[in-house]
Amino acid sequence: MLWLHLKMLSVLVFIFLIFLLKVKQLKWQQTLVIISVPFISFAFFQRSYNLELEYQNKMLSKPLNTNAKFITKPIISEHTLSGKLQIDNDYFQYYFKSNRKIRNDYVSTLNGRSCKIHGNFKSNGDGINRKLYINLKNIDLSSCKSMPMQWMSLLEIHKQYIYHRLVDEHNDDPGKIIAMITGDTSKIEEKQLEHFREVGIYHLLAISGTHVTALVGIIFYTLNKFKCPIFFIKGIIFALLPLYAIYTGMVPSALRAVLMTLIFLLLPKKLYNQSINILCVVFVLLTLISPQIIYNIGFQFSFFITFCILFSIPIFKGAHIIKSTIFISIIAQLSSFIISAVHFNQIQWIGIIANLFFVPFYTFLLFPITLIYFVALHFPFKLIPLTKCVNALIFIHDDFISIFMKFSTFKWYTPELSTFYIAIAVFLIFVALIIFVHKRYILFLIILVLLFFIVTILPKSTDYRLTMLNVNQGDAILFETDKQESVLIDTGGILTHKGEANTHTLSKRRILPTLKKHGLTKINYLIITHPHVDHMGELSYLMEKYQFDHIIINANSFSFEQLKRLSSLCKIYQTKLLDFKTINHLVLSKANIRLLDATIQNSDDLNEHSIITYIQYNQFKILLMGDASIHNESLLLNKYKISNLDILKVGHHGSKTSSSANFLKLIHPKISLISVGQNNRYKLPNIEVINRLKAIRSKIYMTSQSGEVTITLSQSIRIKSQYHE
Repeated sequence: MLWLHLKMLSVLVFIFLIFLLKVKQLKWQQTLVIISVPFISFAFFQRSYNLELEYQNKMLSKPLNTNAKFITKPIISEHTLSGKLQIDNDYFQYYFKSNRKIRNDYVSTLNGRSCKIHGNFKSNGDGINRKLYINLKNIDLSSCKSMPMQWMSLLEIHKQYIYHRLVDEHNDDPGKIIAMITGDTSKIEEKQLEHFREVGIYHLLAISGTHVTALVGIIFYTLNKFKCPIFFIKGIIFALLPLYAIYTGMVPSALRAVLMTLIFLLLPKKLYNQSINILCVVFVLLTLISPQIIYNIGFQFSFFITFCILFSIPIFKGAHIIKSTIFISIIAQLSSFIISAVHFNQIQWIGIIANLFFVPFYTFLLFPITLIYFVALHFPFKLIPLTKCVNALIFIHDDFISIFMKFSTFKWYTPELSTFYIAIAVFLIFVALIIFVHKRYILFLIILVLLFFIVTILPKSTDYRLTMLNVNQGDAILFETDKQESVLIDTGGILTHKGEANTHTLSKRRILPTLKKHGLTKINYLIITHPHVDHMGELSYLMEKYQFDHIIINANSFSFEQLKRLSSLCKIYQTKLLDFKTINHLVLSKANIRLLDATIQNSDDLNEHSIITYIQYNQFKILLMGDASIHNESLLLNKYKISNLDILKVGHHGSKTSSSANFLKLIHPKISLISVGQNNRYKLPNIEVINRLKAIRSKIYMTSQSGEVTITLSQSIRIKSQYHE
């Protein structure tokens, strides 16, 4: 992934410079500069990448035992305490979970105080774009001391004040107002945010040029009414915009918009046509100050979309407002295409249509009125007419989201792209832009079809693959054929306390991204080995987000209520529910998949109800044990002839209740996969099991150490792990 990003960056920088300098006839010195800059950039950003990754890994690898400043008012949700804290000069989100309900006095004890904490850093993803947060294990309340008010605390207090004012004013959706003003989406329900993403308008919640333009326009209009001199108006703007950037958390999109606006205000009117050069200056300035910012997805979206719009400026000459809106929507979607494909493996095609409504709606109505509303909230009087107006706009907004959601059922997923395909795609995007600016629309559509083919069809794998997904202390195994036929064995899942909401982070950050980057538009078969949360906890959420043709279970191991709920879900999502005893043999292309019955139905241990999956493809033999026990292993060996395996998914996460010495000796797997969470409370895998596997010289891969592991079954076996290439 490192080389993929850096090579892509070099290509982008190279193309950026060529168009920026408007190359026609260059001297050899100029040519040398243009050729050398991408390579210098490559080395500069690679060093920054390595340092940042090393810093993050160092933080993740060691326990945290230090003093921290609790800068925001803690939020209590049943068994969880959360908020923001400061360690040295860095700010982190923290979570403190307890088996018992957290007392309310924690809020007053911690708010605005410095306390000794013990815990460890966690990450919400992989790679340099991941965000680190703190998992607190203990807070020493006796060590808490008062501290001077921090500027971050003041900002949070102000945001809380605005939020409570919105509630008092009976605003229908305070979270959306806060998000549109500050870019902070934490108070919007996750389901609503998913709708924003599905419709392709999530970028409108990010602080951008539209926000800053609206803010500057309101300031100019208001102060002009009072006949203030221009230098005074510019002075006010120069004072307010940096404060606004700080208020929004210094997000890259806000920094870009604010810096470009301030530079424009300093320049004489005759230089206003140098917008691309100004964008370049801001780009260089920000990346010199903070090189790792270039890997921020918001930064990439903001700069690349802005560059493409500025690059296409000739098409807007003489165009009326409706035409200009259509042009901006098309250019923005086209320029965001490759970034969405690389980072999310999904293209929000509906956004092209949705933005035709939402961009002008936000720009000319929602943003300006929300900004006026925000300012008015600081005055101690009721804002009934303004509140009604904002509520009406939010109602219209949500109504149109519901309409567009109906058209977003068709998903456009893109496989994982190599550097070669990324470079070709970027080249085609610029070709498409040039053709679009010259209004050769038929040729433009042909280039788009070619772009679709290059990004969606050609990169698809033609290999058979087995992937052990990284779902912490749970199981999820994916098998694919060369024709993108697929079987998913289990879904992983996290046990939640009573009253605690399941956020389905495993599905959002681990399972769905893998299915998308593997180019799978649906799953042919989902096998649930047995009804434990760590094997089927993500099932309902995944069914909502992905198409499953068939679900196979051991019906005897499910309770009546579980079967009733699962049957209901299958009817809703038009999925066939099957018992493995009625369908124990599947054929996908050249792969034979057998569902082996070594279950002990009268056992009280549901692990012993596990469906065991045996896959044969050419000379390769794979056995996936679920959570089967030693007793299941004995039955299996007596009932079926299995030996000399290529791959074994070790039973029950490497527990000593599975993988007996006799069983391992007879099946003798070359590769053993163990799906297990880091530092899990069960202390798995068991050292005895590891020693047994080592004794037969089986190569061991654990998700706790290697992350996601993909095994390609070609002429020979190729293994790629997430953390160790």
